[in-house]
Amino acid sequence: MIAVRRAEPSDVDAIRQIGLTTWPVAYAGLVPEAFITDGLAQWWSVEAVERGISKGITLVATDSDALLGMVGLGREEDFWVMWKLYVLPDQQGKGIGKALLDAAIAALPDGTPELLLDVLVANEQAIGFYRSQGFTEAKRTPNRDLGVDLMWMVIDLDRT
Repeated sequence: MIAVRRAEPSDVDAIRQIGLTTWPVAYAGLVPEAFITDGLAQWWSVEAVERGISKGITLVATDSDALLGMVGLGREEDFWVMWKLYVLPDQQGKGIGKALLDAAIAALPDGTPELLLDVLVANEQAIGFYRSQGFTEAKRTPNRDLGVDLMWMVIDLDRT
């Protein structure tokens, strides 16, 4: 049975392993090899994962003792942003991504109006998943130019 819980400092190595395993598969053929190498070094380093756990919201999906996926959220300006949502390739299609996304939204502070994410324009699989979960192209975004390769998406959390 899959359970989602808050990540702990002892999860750092297992979370890094999710990134090191998933990133090369997720981005193969979509980006240059250097993007994958640089991204792994920058966003999946011990320091980056520890920072996500201590300063943001990092959740993990588990089956017994094994971590199967993770989601990481943090703040950029006045926005909550989902920086990472990754499920091990051999565990995809089992509802783990949806469980992580639902838990991430539930973990946001009460009254959070929306959740943003940035995604590669060429990553049709990820965009399709996010659209199926209610995300649309964002109109209001942090003041950071994503260039032509990335786009902002948003889900409206205003449940009133």
